[in-house]
Amino acid sequence: MMKYFTHTNAGKLKLNFRAKMNLLTTGLIFVLLLLSTFLGNGVMILLIHHGFINAGPPSSQIPLLIQTGIISIIIGTLITLLISHLPLKPLHTLVEAIHQVSTGNYDVKIHLEHPAEFREVSDCFNHMTEELSCTEMLRSDFINNFSHEFKTPIVSVLGFAKLLKSDQLTKDQREEYLDIIIEESRRLSELSTTILDLSRIESLSSLSGQTTFSLSEQIREAILLLEYKWSQKHLKLDLNLEELDILADEALLKQAWINLLDNGIKFSPEFGKLSVSLHTKDGTCIVKVQDHGPGMDQVTSDLIFTKFYQGDTSHQSEGNGLGLALVKKIIELHRGTVTVESNTGKGSTFIVVLPL
Repeated sequence: MMKYFTHTNAGKLKLNFRAKMNLLTTGLIFVLLLLSTFLGNGVMILLIHHGFINAGPPSSQIPLLIQTGIISIIIGTLITLLISHLPLKPLHTLVEAIHQVSTGNYDVKIHLEHPAEFREVSDCFNHMTEELSCTEMLRSDFINNFSHEFKTPIVSVLGFAKLLKSDQLTKDQREEYLDIIIEESRRLSELSTTILDLSRIESLSSLSGQTTFSLSEQIREAILLLEYKWSQKHLKLDLNLEELDILADEALLKQAWINLLDNGIKFSPEFGKLSVSLHTKDGTCIVKVQDHGPGMDQVTSDLIFTKFYQGDTSHQSEGNGLGLALVKKIIELHRGTVTVESNTGKGSTFIVVLPL
């Protein structure tokens, strides 16, 4: 009911807007034509008065002027009715397109060439709808993935919890089922934590409570926290960390390093190499995390920091499409940048630049 009410009101507002704009334009054109008629008659009076035009005896001049004025007004009115809609046609097209977007149609496009000012409006509008369409697609994909991410461990926990009620299970079976329940519960906990962290960080517009600490030591700590992951894949770590201190939010930056390293570990092949470097340049510190995994194409590189986006579907079970979006927000809060250099089949290098 509310949706119908909203769309109905939007339609009425659109019609009222059009009617008012048509009336305003028609009125302005009519007034201009009326003024030009009186001005023309005034000029004619002056020309007759000074003898430039022979209009006959004075008694016939006034009816001539009145007839000329009436004819001019009639012709002006007809012209007004015929052309009054032309200046507003681009605006009507834009209003109609905006109405389509308000109803959820992000595929609408407009092509306004005249007047020239509307060309830029047209280009901006089309770019906006493309961005909205892309965001909507990502949101839809995430809802599907997110539902799957939550549902799968819940179903697993429920199923193995029911099996544990059986008296016929061996000790080894019970241990196996309990381990599965613990692992699936951990996945749910990590997903919930990531969602809460992203929500909290997105609400921040600036940082408070910054402290000075060793950035190189913090990166080492993040690597140690993930030892159980990179040791399982037998990865070789290549560290080149310049010793330096930085003023920043220690907890947030640590989360950023953990997410970047975790991403590199996830996409590294077994017995592969993960390179991490830290150095200073021109008043900034630069952190690079390089893996030798499958890499990514340009389309994936452009979207990799977008919320909910998962480029490599073969690793969906290991992530939720939020980790790198979280990294980007944290780095931007520190007035820094994060980019990626990657080629398909040649691995990826994530580069973080922070001001000192």
